[in-house]
Amino acid sequence: MSIKKLAKDTLQLLHSDKRILTILNDTNTYLEKHPETKNQIQEYEWTLRSLSELSPLTPEKIFSGFIFPLTEAEYEVESSIVLCKIGFYKHAIVSLRNVLELGLLSVYWDINDQSHIDIQNWLKSMESTPFRKTIFNKLRENKYIKVFDEKKAIFDKTATLYERLSNFSHTKGAMYSSRGLNAHNSNVNNFTESSLKKWLKIMREVVEVVTIFHILKYPVALQYTPLDEKFGLNGPAGGFIQPNQVERIKRIISPELLEELQKISDNDPSAVSMAAWVNDQPDITKADFELQIENQDKQSIEWEGYDHWLKNQKRLYSYLRKKSFTEYKEKLSYLKRMRVWAKKNNFLKSPQKRTIS
Repeated sequence: MSIKKLAKDTLQLLHSDKRILTILNDTNTYLEKHPETKNQIQEYEWTLRSLSELSPLTPEKIFSGFIFPLTEAEYEVESSIVLCKIGFYKHAIVSLRNVLELGLLSVYWDINDQSHIDIQNWLKSMESTPFRKTIFNKLRENKYIKVFDEKKAIFDKTATLYERLSNFSHTKGAMYSSRGLNAHNSNVNNFTESSLKKWLKIMREVVEVVTIFHILKYPVALQYTPLDEKFGLNGPAGGFIQPNQVERIKRIISPELLEELQKISDNDPSAVSMAAWVNDQPDITKADFELQIENQDKQSIEWEGYDHWLKNQKRLYSYLRKKSFTEYKEKLSYLKRMRVWAKKNNFLKSPQKRTIS
């Protein structure tokens, strides 16, 4: 496969393409030598991503855009990671301020389970983003948030974090500047371990706070709901998260805060009954699960064509050749069987290239 030639760097910047790639390489080398740091970054990012599955996906919500604050927060957290990797530590922290604000807005708009309605003017940019005080006042309408705040002062913790992030956003002197976060106070980026660690600590705090507010709004988050075991690929649309996601959440939240959150979850009638409903379902059989996979694959083949689908499958299952040759042979047999079905139904090519039979 030929490699596309990179276009010439035509801008005379201090942060040249070469410089940026050097810092990126230094960061990746550091993460290879410190896998615990790499794992923490991934844990925090995926904790945030799991929150979008907590809000029940009702028919009214499907196309309402209610999930926009969290999807935008996911974009911001990944942008923050990229900016950190290329040495823009201040800007990486500023992106975390956006993550915090968007994470709070996710709960704010759905505080009365009417996000599909209440979010519309803001979503369409017809209404300004509410001030922090307005957001806090509305969040206090939730009984669990109010109780938790009385015991653990979550709003004070959030306000302190917000103000610290704002110091970077508004550059409160040298300490909160780009130069202040660069090695030797340079005006040119460098890989700086201390700044990466500072960014990572703030990232954990931001994700922790956002996660806490989502748990208080959706207490089922801390219940055991084995969705894959019960439903396979056809689980409920929203309203629950997987057990591995619950464990990830528990790792990021401070023990003293988690203990109180768990009490709230375990004493919430709705959370308990929802979890009981999941656990009372029969386990999906192996045959039913395999049929779900086949039906999903057939749908993908119909959309993209067998040839394109096969390329993705080969990448996905190539590791089986070394790991388990028996499983690999079974996959090859499955791929051939799917080709027979695709040819019979004229799905070998993409829809644009199909012939009319």
